[in-house]
Amino acid sequence: MNNLNDTLPGLMHRATENLEPASTDLLERTVQQGLRLRRRRTTLLTATGAGAVLATAGLVVGTTQVLGRPSDAAVAGTTPTPSASPHTPAAKPVTSKETLATLKALIQAPGLTLSKPETWGDKSALGAAYVVDDGKGASRVDVLLTGGGEEDRCAVPSAACTTLPDGSTLFSLADQPEYPGNRNKDGVVSNYVVRRLPDGRIISMTSYNAPAEKGSPHTRAKPLYSVAQLSALVQSKAWKLPPKSAVVKPSKGATPPSKTK
Repeated sequence: MNNLNDTLPGLMHRATENLEPASTDLLERTVQQGLRLRRRRTTLLTATGAGAVLATAGLVVGTTQVLGRPSDAAVAGTTPTPSASPHTPAAKPVTSKETLATLKALIQAPGLTLSKPETWGDKSALGAAYVVDDGKGASRVDVLLTGGGEEDRCAVPSAACTTLPDGSTLFSLADQPEYPGNRNKDGVVSNYVVRRLPDGRIISMTSYNAPAEKGSPHTRAKPLYSVAQLSALVQSKAWKLPPKSAVVKPSKGATPPSKTK
């Protein structure tokens, strides 16, 4: 038996002695194939990288659209400064001229002539008056609006008092001489109604049988407006009352009226 170390070289020589060496063309084709495989791998990697970039960009865009831009997020996350509450302007004080206009709107009617408008008072006591003539004699009609503080004439129930559904009370006097006894030389009488609201404010109206409370003879037997008519007038919602006041005032205006042109 031959030694393995002696026969192995010979065996290798015999196995390869008939092999032809690789041609130049084969080598070139092998190189080209390797280059093509390398380009394909590079292209694949590039495409994969680009896809990853696009996917990342899409994720960023989508997140921005949903959550907003970073600057928007910062603004949205900022605690909003509460806006100042709108200032409520103080109510405009009612004037005696407005009271006169309301009186005119309530009493004017076909067949009546209104003259000698008067106003007096301000703030917590507003007065207004007209001389009204229906062709049968002139009659002074006045109204006084106060913020309250006056004596409650219906504190003790009497025949002169009526309680209204809203809690207001009506105090009324009919055909009352303006002055007692011999002092009433001009024969002036009046119908007088006072409405006291639940909050203490007052609407009072008087109708005379003369063009003036005093200093003028009566021109008709009865005042133009009855107690029933005056009661309806003082219940009108058209009156704009002065603010509530705690100052006690006389039920009839103590301040002399001033003529309003």
